[in-house]
Amino acid sequence: MCGRFVLYSSLDEIVRAFDVQLVRAQWHPRYNIAPAQPVLVVRQEGDVRVLDEMRWGLIPYWTQDRSPREGIINARAETLHQKPSFRRPFVSQRCLVVADGFYEWRKSDHTRIPFFFYLKRRPFGFAGIYDIWQSPEGEALHTCAIVTTNANALIRPFHDRMPVVLDKEAESYWLDPGTPTMKLIELLRTASAEDMEGYEVSPKVNSFTWDTPECILPVPRTGILKNTV
Repeated sequence: MCGRFVLYSSLDEIVRAFDVQLVRAQWHPRYNIAPAQPVLVVRQEGDVRVLDEMRWGLIPYWTQDRSPREGIINARAETLHQKPSFRRPFVSQRCLVVADGFYEWRKSDHTRIPFFFYLKRRPFGFAGIYDIWQSPEGEALHTCAIVTTNANALIRPFHDRMPVVLDKEAESYWLDPGTPTMKLIELLRTASAEDMEGYEVSPKVNSFTWDTPECILPVPRTGILKNTV
């Protein structure tokens, strides 16, 4: 699962990292992005890579519920090509959800202890799907979901699912509208634990209203989590 994540890279860094040719979004660093909030995505329009802003929580075009609190934040990789909510976006509306890291929680008695996980390269892209449509009332809806898969050894003690993190080659295949279905399915694999690290952060992260650089500061008493398998 992915329920909160972080993006503090500058627009210039993001444009360079993803070879973006057209920017349609404004951005400022975010340290506690929650569902139903704006996120940055990279998608393909013809031969052009576009940086767009979308709301996190996929609302398919055929749905009757347009509540801003609703939406599918995560889509399981195993059923992307099967479920009606995901089938069309999987075929023709794929994107990269841009991130610098994400949070997971460890349960301890009656509390939830947040941990920040990141790749040794940043920014990076979660595999995402999106939909764009206009409601009968004229409201333009640009929404997306993050694709998840089985957790690696580093994340597994916290949750059995994690976002699909695509490497640079996989990003190009994911965005390419001509990539065959079987190849797309192959891309949705678990990221290597060797490429990731994490550490405990302040319990203030539990509230999505706390969105400052202090969110990703390590708790002094804890060290860096690395893969030991």
